[in-house]
Amino acid sequence: MKQITTLFLILLITIPVFAVPDSSPIDWKVSGRLLLDGGAYIHSPKTLHAGAHISDVRLAAKVRIYSYWYTKIDVGFANNKVTLKDAFTEYGKDGNYFRAGYMLGYYSIDQSTSTNDLVFNTASNVAETFYPDRRIGVSYTRSLPSYYLSAGAFCGDGLSFSETTRPGYNFSGRAVWRPLNTSEVLLHIGAGALFKVPDKDTETGLQQIRLKSKGVTYIPSPRPLDLAFDHVKDQIQSNIECLLFRKKWLLQTEFLYTKIHQKDIRPSYSAHGGYILGGFLLKGNKYAYDALDAVPVMPQEPHSILVACRYNYTNLNDFSSHITGGSQHDLSIGINYYFNTYISSRLNYAHLWMDKYSLLGKCGINMMQVRLQVRF
Repeated sequence: MKQITTLFLILLITIPVFAVPDSSPIDWKVSGRLLLDGGAYIHSPKTLHAGAHISDVRLAAKVRIYSYWYTKIDVGFANNKVTLKDAFTEYGKDGNYFRAGYMLGYYSIDQSTSTNDLVFNTASNVAETFYPDRRIGVSYTRSLPSYYLSAGAFCGDGLSFSETTRPGYNFSGRAVWRPLNTSEVLLHIGAGALFKVPDKDTETGLQQIRLKSKGVTYIPSPRPLDLAFDHVKDQIQSNIECLLFRKKWLLQTEFLYTKIHQKDIRPSYSAHGGYILGGFLLKGNKYAYDALDAVPVMPQEPHSILVACRYNYTNLNDFSSHITGGSQHDLSIGINYYFNTYISSRLNYAHLWMDKYSLLGKCGINMMQVRLQVRF
């Protein structure tokens, strides 16, 4: 990871050297983010406690050449670790975009949305639980006003390769139809799919997939859901999604399903979940949307105020295979204030109720959270 940090610093130093006046075909910038979280539990299990946390710190370098070529390197520094977040090059022209590098494979709307632009402090619990993480690969996207298509092929489960790791492979795809796409209203209907063969440890023969989440927070706390499989043959995921902007109203909903095939005589396993999110702008006139990646982004008008409510259901119990990972329901309400494009704050309250198979047992959880977000 020291090599990554060195490369990043070299890039930040050398890019300004090659930058020339505004007439130059090269456009570059440095960006970043800082997320400060605080939270407290009310009438909840004693293993959960209040805390404050820097949930994300990022620095990124972005370069655009002749409007067609775009490169991004994004490095995270949270939790006293240096981690590579994005490192890819993109070529785009006439609605066609080709990417190669370490990046997301677009599959689900909530998994694809940047943390900067989430309505609540985290994505929906089901999206967090089924999240496949970034991977090394290539992708092609076709994005026009009425539709979006994306497909990618990837190698491995991340960047943690070793001499005893035989990288797996995976493919993802996503299609979105936008029958309404005007300044007044946006209707986005989509579906996605993911096929994955995980990395293999050549010494132990293990091929692992882990379904895990931390409820509705990034503050350090025990995980209520955490289920691991060590002898995986392959995994298939699918989703359907819908997004509606109409003046001051927001509606977003999604259903996700995953199936894991295990080796030998071990049974196949399936899990599912979904969420529905609604929002209303108390102040401000419209939402923003990234058509290239087909995801919502935060309101762009200064001093916008958004109130929102989200219900999520995550079920890791598959009684037909006698595998019980627990289930979680959660209901969240929140209010966000967007000072300007760079600074925003969030206040969230969530009530969670777990079944007896969760790692915390059957219980109810109440949590209040606040976030200050700075990005540039």
